[in-house]
Amino acid sequence: MKHEIAISTPENLEEIWPGSYNLFSWLDYVVNIPQPIFIITTRKENGAPNACLHAWGFLVGDRDNYTSILGVMDSTHTYANILREGEWCLNYPSLDDYQKCFETIHVNEAGNDEISEAGLTVEATQVIRAPRIAECQVNIECRLEWSRPLVENSQWHLMAGRVVHVAMDDQALAVDPAKKMTNMRLMYNIRGTINPISGEIYGPNSLGLISEVVKAFDQGANGQ
Repeated sequence: MKHEIAISTPENLEEIWPGSYNLFSWLDYVVNIPQPIFIITTRKENGAPNACLHAWGFLVGDRDNYTSILGVMDSTHTYANILREGEWCLNYPSLDDYQKCFETIHVNEAGNDEISEAGLTVEATQVIRAPRIAECQVNIECRLEWSRPLVENSQWHLMAGRVVHVAMDDQALAVDPAKKMTNMRLMYNIRGTINPISGEIYGPNSLGLISEVVKAFDQGANGQ
């Protein structure tokens, strides 16, 4: 049985945490599609590394173009850094480093090195000036193409950056998708969950892994 769910926030709905339905749509906690976790690295105004643990973005492209699309709040250091520097790097961490990844949230001082202070390792990029994270098996260097508000007066902005360089560890180059996912141990953000019919809430966010890759097509199938 399917339930039809209105998009307006119910007036009597308990917040997951104070202000949660101002920063995020309440439907984010209802639909709750897991999203891969990555770290956006940028340069601060003094040149120090900035690290932003994130899950709101995707990659898309066509011939001779591969583009990173990010949803970034305009109150963040990352937003200001990208507008000033015109670049960023996507870094995809393993679950093995999750504690260090989440430590980046707590070391966000004005002029410090957030990567090193979180226990991770700064690595030089090849094309841009923003740093990479050595522990991450995939690093994607991007240059800003455009930025715009998600909707009028939104605190969220969409930022599109053309990919200008990619670095990948041997483990991430496995051609078998199941082996690749096993090697990379990518983390997925799984929201605290709301049942809009009963009002039941499960508050804490969780982490998930891709534990199984199902080969739905025979070898040589075109996927159509």
